[in-house]
Formats: sequence, C-alpha cells, structure tokens
Amino acid sequence: MFDKIKSLFQKKSDKPLKYVSCEYIQHGFNVDYEDIKMCCFNCHEGGGRQILIDKYKGQMIDWNKFFKEKRKMRELNKKGIILERCKGCFFLKEREWDDEDYINFMVFNHWTLCNCKCKYCFTNEQSDFFNARENYNMYPVIKKLVEMGKVRGGGEIGFGGGEPALLPEFEPMMNMLMDAGCDNIRVHSSCVKYSPAIERGLKEGKVTLVCSVDSGTAETYKNIKRVPHFETVWANLEKYAAAQGENKYKAKTKYIIYPGFNDNKEELDKWFDLTVKAGIKSVVIDVEGGWYINNKYNIPDYLYELLEYATKKTEELGMKFVEYYDRANDMRIHKEEYKKLRKNEQAN
Repeated sequence: MFDKIKSLFQKKSDKPLKYVSCEYIQHGFNVDYEDIKMCCFNCHEGGGRQILIDKYKGQMIDWNKFFKEKRKMRELNKKGIILERCKGCFFLKEREWDDEDYINFMVFNHWTLCNCKCKYCFTNEQSDFFNARENYNMYPVIKKLVEMGKVRGGGEIGFGGGEPALLPEFEPMMNMLMDAGCDNIRVHSSCVKYSPAIERGLKEGKVTLVCSVDSGTAETYKNIKRVPHFETVWANLEKYAAAQGENKYKAKTKYIIYPGFNDNKEELDKWFDLTVKAGIKSVVIDVEGGWYINNKYNIPDYLYELLEYATKKTEELGMKFVEYYDRANDMRIHKEEYKKLRKNEQAN
C-alpha cells in the first residue's frame, strides 16, 4: 500500500510543468576552453554564457552535484525568475518541461587546435596564449555520464572548436555518443581532414555536418582562412554529400558574411554554385561575430538585402531551407528595430 501511494506521488511530481525556460537550462551545457557554460549564445540583452563550472580543465565532474545545481536553476524558472544572463534570449520559450536529471544538449568548444587560421577567429586576439595552451580530453568525463545512463537522444550534441577532427578522442567520442542513442550530433568542421566517424553519422542520419567555407573562390578562401585548402575542402564535401544517401539534408555548407571580404552577391553566387556541384542541398548563413557585436545597431541596408538574397537563392535552387545562426538570426528578428535605432543615431 505504501509503495502504491509513493508511486502516485512520484507520478505527480514527474508531471511536466509549463513555464519559460530553454533546452540548455533544463538539460544542457557548453564545454568551453576555460570553463563549462550553460550555452554559447551571446547576442541578446543578458549576454548569455552563464558559467556552470569555473576554471575547468578536464577534471572529472561530480555529476550528482552538477544536476543539483541545474535543479536550482529550473526552480527559479518555475517561479518566473529568469537568470540575468538569459534575459532577452530568443531561445527562451514557454512550454511544458520535464523535471528529470539527464543531458541531451551538449556543445564542445574546449580546444583551439585547428588546421585553418581564419582572420575572424577569436584566438587571433591572443594568438601566443592559444597557440601554447594544451587541449584537455573530455572523453572519460562524458563516458562516465553515459555509464550513469544520463545521456539521452532527442536533443542536440554540437562540436565547435577549433577543428574537432584533429582531436585524438574525436572518433571514439563520436562513436560512443552515437552508440548511446544520440541521433542529432552537429559537427562544425573545416573539412580539411576527412573523418570516418562523420561519414558513419551521415550514413546513419545521426550527424549534421556544417562546413564554413565562407567563399566561392580559392582567392577569397585563402584571404579569409589563410590556408591553401580550398580544393581539398570541396573534394571532401563531395564525399560527405555522397555518404548521406537518403539523409540528403545532413551535410551543409556555411557562409559567414564577413564585411570587407565576402559581402557581395558575386562571391555568394559562386559559393552556391560549388555547393550544388558538391551535391549539398542545405546551407547555413551567419554574420561574423566580432563585426556584428560592434555594428549590430548600425547595419548597412545592403547586408539585410544580402540575407534576403540568400533566402531567395535557396528557393530558386530547390534547396530545403537556409538556416540562420545566432547573429544572422538576431539581425533578421530585430531588423526593423535596429534600422530605427540607426536612423535615430544618424539624426542626432
């Protein structure tokens, strides 16, 4: 009888509640190169990137303690209290959320090792520091979480970096996560180095590959990336596209609009041509982060027009859709507001 009553109370407490929150507050984290943050979003009012574990260098995590802290944040959300760093974020949504302890949203950004030297990379500001720092291995840490049964599918796993394919633990980490039921793994890769694990994930429909080529010509590529791998990248993209099979929207090329370097329709058209030639049917658009943060209230009209042009181009080419990342998404959502601010500033 006692067990039956206990069971009824348990079911009641597990019932989803409706309140404002997001996937990362509920069941996620972002492993950065200096700490573990809630997420990697930073364009909204609060600034994002709430720190969960400060000064993290790859040590084993007390996951029970970690989940206890996550529960505290969920309790604040239930009371209608939004964390300061989360305020204004467009990922916040009101819906029914479960109250269980598990992780199904993870982003890995904890290394800076790369086979490109992009002009817009944040490591350029402290190149001596980032070139000298050691990468740490997250495989045993996540393996423990998997063994606890606390990793689930249904969310999204992301690899940023740096270049993930250069990490010794990348292949076993990817295979472990796929074997654990993670079926939505997003890998951001330069595609300079080919990865068998990415190929497996594309074949099984568990991996989305995003390659930021940012150019339609070898000259622009070398100018932005500062390495001569343009042909190699497109050759690898063709192989990845072929590996997709029926999962034809999983391999994506990305174009980061970088004012002064590739912000014109001619370069964009050539990038679209090569994307189609490679057999890729889905694309991602963003705006360079450093430029955007400094200019978000003073964006010239031609950049808004370029985003609209990219959307129309995908429709003309019969692509499924164009996906907008953080900055481009913010720019489109607040277009009229930012234009008004710019006009007021010019009037004064």
